[in-house]
Amino acid sequence: MTRSVALVAAVGLAVAVFAQDFFPAWPGFHTWQYAGAAAILMIAVAGYVGAASKGKDGERGYRLLLAMGGALVIGMTGLASGLLGADTLTIARAPGTVVPLPDLDAAAFFPNADAPSISQGDAEILLRRRDGSTLSVPAHGRRFVGSFALEVHPQTAAFIDARDERGDHLTVTQPTGTAFLSPVLLFPSSVQIQGQTLPADTFATPAVHRRVQAMYFSPTAGASTRVHQMVGTRAAILFAVDDESGHLVNGGLGVAADGSEALIGGIQLRPAIGSYPALVISAVPAPLPLVIGGIGLLAGLVWAFAWPRAQTPSELASALPRAT
Repeated sequence: MTRSVALVAAVGLAVAVFAQDFFPAWPGFHTWQYAGAAAILMIAVAGYVGAASKGKDGERGYRLLLAMGGALVIGMTGLASGLLGADTLTIARAPGTVVPLPDLDAAAFFPNADAPSISQGDAEILLRRRDGSTLSVPAHGRRFVGSFALEVHPQTAAFIDARDERGDHLTVTQPTGTAFLSPVLLFPSSVQIQGQTLPADTFATPAVHRRVQAMYFSPTAGASTRVHQMVGTRAAILFAVDDESGHLVNGGLGVAADGSEALIGGIQLRPAIGSYPALVISAVPAPLPLVIGGIGLLAGLVWAFAWPRAQTPSELASALPRAT
């Protein structure tokens, strides 16, 4: 195996493995194609190590053994993560929910949310570990915990302010949701309307004995329907209000745009539309061997190509001035 091929294989292997830390949720890292490509690169590096250790590439080859060893450590760490690491998991829960994460020795706390936090989409998930420490997973960031990367994926959400015709506040419940007492809709299901698939959710207002189905229209989806004519290009929700027997009440079908109030089926509904975080957990290479391998690779390359090389006796003799 030539030196140039081995160097390309070593650098390519490092790039492929470190990419798991930059794009942890990519499913390709857990496929046989990725594992096969990494194995081929490792074989190329190992072939050069065998030749260089026998002195077939001179002093520079001996120095490159450190770099190639580091590359092999990186490759084995990446293969272990890709083959043995769990597939990416997305956890979507309602505000106020606690989810145990035994693999991380922690629990995820999904924060309570109000209308402004839903509109701004800036809620942060808290991770409380068994040792008592707390980490926040911000809306636009990433946290590493051992061999796991934690990210936030914003999901469409709406905070529903419901009032009766006199303006008195109505409690919103979700009998079929992950949290019974919550005014935040996460639209876990979908419905077909006019050839479009729309996110949907349901809630109830027990005080007035109503069950409400909510269908989310994004500005793009609404632009091609009658919703666009009613609310313009704003995001909106189509509400269908049923009585206890499941029949649509008089005037029970209507649209409310983001931040606007509409009287539908005897209920004043004002949605604040935005996003609420879902937690995305991905397996990544173990940090300690990855750091050790990276240091070995960089140090070996510097030692081989930037560090002064000792001259052989024949080179020293040829450099001496000749007597005339």
